[in-house]
Amino acid sequence: MYSLKIREEELKLKVAGDFFAQFDTTRIVQNIDFCVVQKDRLDFDELGSNTLLWAEAKKGELKLEDFYQSFVQLILTIGKAKINEKTLPPEYLGAFDAVKIAFIPYESIAFVFNQNDFNWQVTPSNHESKEFKQLYAQIKELLKDKSLIFDFFIQEKDEVKKNKDLEHFLHNDFIVGWGQGKAIAITKNNFNIVYQKWLAKVKPSIKLDYKDEDGKVKELNPADFYLADLLSKDNKSLKQNLEVVLLKDHYEKTLPNGFELSFKFKDEQKAHKDFWSFYERPPAEEVRKHILKRRDLLVPRDIRERKGAFFTPAIWVEKAQEYLAKALGENYQDEYIIWDLCAGTGNLLANLQNKKQIYASTLDEADVKIMKDDAKEGKNNLFEKHIFQFDFLNDELLDEVDKKGNILKKSKVPEALQAIIKEEQKRKKLLIFINPPYAEATSSKSIVSEKSEHKDLVAESTIKNKYQHILRQGAKELYVQFLARIYEELPNCILANFSKLKNLQG
Repeated sequence: MYSLKIREEELKLKVAGDFFAQFDTTRIVQNIDFCVVQKDRLDFDELGSNTLLWAEAKKGELKLEDFYQSFVQLILTIGKAKINEKTLPPEYLGAFDAVKIAFIPYESIAFVFNQNDFNWQVTPSNHESKEFKQLYAQIKELLKDKSLIFDFFIQEKDEVKKNKDLEHFLHNDFIVGWGQGKAIAITKNNFNIVYQKWLAKVKPSIKLDYKDEDGKVKELNPADFYLADLLSKDNKSLKQNLEVVLLKDHYEKTLPNGFELSFKFKDEQKAHKDFWSFYERPPAEEVRKHILKRRDLLVPRDIRERKGAFFTPAIWVEKAQEYLAKALGENYQDEYIIWDLCAGTGNLLANLQNKKQIYASTLDEADVKIMKDDAKEGKNNLFEKHIFQFDFLNDELLDEVDKKGNILKKSKVPEALQAIIKEEQKRKKLLIFINPPYAEATSSKSIVSEKSEHKDLVAESTIKNKYQHILRQGAKELYVQFLARIYEELPNCILANFSKLKNLQG
C-alpha cells in the first residue's frame, strides 16, 4: 500500500502513474478529484465520450463505511454542478484511498440524478447534512452489491506486488469497447446526455421555425428532431407517427390542419453526419420504449423544476392505486370515471383495467401522441378517443353554446366527459387522479423553489387571473391553480391528488 501519510494530491499522481499509465489522467472536470480518459478517439473528446472513470480520492485508509460515503460525496459533487448534464458520464464512478480502489458502473447509479425534489445544493463534503445521509441510506446496499473493490498491492511471500486482479480488470473489463472504433450505444442512462450534445452540435444546422396560417413565426421543439434522429435506421425514422420524422436528408412534420412542413439542413447535413457517426442507432427495443416514456428527461433539470412537472415513479403509482381501492372500494375502477388531467405519458394510469372509465389529458401534444401510439399497440389500457391534448389552466372545460344550443366554440374535452362534468350526480362519480405540477411564483416573471432559488418563467394563466381574488398569494402556486379550478368548476367530484406537505398545511 501507499504511505498512509501521503498527501491526497501526491496519492493521485502515484495511482495515475502506477495503474493508469495507458490512459490520460490529466483531465480536469470541475471539482471531481480524479478523471480517467481513453487516449484514443480524442477527436470526440470535447463531448466526454471517451471518459472511463470519475473518482473521489481520500488520503490515509478509510473504514469500509467511510469508503462508501466517498461515493456519496462524489455523486453529490456531480449532481450539484450538473456535471452529468454537461458532459457524457463515464463508464464507472470510483473511490480510492491509500490502500484500495473501488468501481461501480455509472449506469447502476444513474437513477439517483433523476430524483424528484432532491436538494442538490448542499456541500458534498458535509457528511452530516440531511441530504448526504438520505442519499447514503438510499444507495448503501447498492454500493455493497455492485461495487468492485481491489487492494492496490498484495503481499507475496517477502515481496509487495501490484494486485494482479486489479491489473486484469483495468486491462480487460475496464476498457471493453473503448478505443476500438466502436460506436457508442444509446442507453436508458445516457440518451438525455447525448441530447445535450446534439443541441450544441446538430441543432444550429437545422432551421426549426416556420410561419403559421396567421403569418406568426413559431419554433418547433428540438427534442422532436432529436427523437427523429435517434429512433432511426439508415437515417430514416422507424416510427412514422413521431412528431417529426427524419427522411434521409431532411425532416418532415404534419401539422394538425394537415399541412406538411419540410426542414432541411443548412450545412448539407455535415454536422448531423459527423455527430451520429459516433453513435449506434437505433437503440435496443427496450431502450426505445424507455426513451419515449421518459422524454421529460430531454428537458434540463432546472427547466423541469421550473415547470414543476415530474415523472411519477412506478412505486408511487402502485401505492396510490392501493390507497384508492382502500378508500373507494375494490370495485372503484368500474364505479368511477377516472380522469388524469396531468397525464404526461400516462404512467399514473398504468395497471388500471377498465378503459371505458379512463380519460387522460396533458399539455404536451407529443405526450398525447405517445399515449395514443401505446393505445394502438395495446401497451396501455386507454381508448384513443379518451386521450386528448388539454391545457387545464387555460382551455375551456365545456363547449361554448348560444341560447339555441348551437356550438360557438368547441372544447377539447370529449363530449362524453363533458356530459359528466355538466351533471351533478354524474360528477359525484368523477375521480380526478393527478400528480399536479409543483412550482411557486414570486411574481409574474419568476419562480422560487422550496430552496428559495429564484427562476424565470412563471406561467400566467386564465385560472390564476380568474381566481386571484380568492386565492391571493396562493395563486402563485401552480398546484393551487389546479386545485382551485377543480374545486370551483368540478364541484363534488372525488380528488385523488399527490401532494407535498405544504399542500396539506396550506
